[in-house]
Amino acid sequence: EEIEIICGVYKIEVLGRSGQYMEASWWPKPNIWETCGLHTGYWNINCESWYQSRIKRIEDQTASLRSSTEWK
Repeated sequence: EEIEIICGVYKIEVLGRSGQYMEASWWPKPNIWETCGLHTGYWNINCESWYQSRIKRIEDQTASLRSSTEWK
């Protein structure tokens, strides 16, 4: 799915549970973003600040993948 590529989604096998996978991503999927406090229906200065901070951590290799639960 295109949105999974855009959000950088990985399917990771759950340890000890053969054939079961969890999803983790570099960016929140739209359904998660729409429920967060930054979502106001338009891109605002707080969204941009969060984005710039997140992209810097990714570039610095200090960011980690997050599950949908961790994004909330």
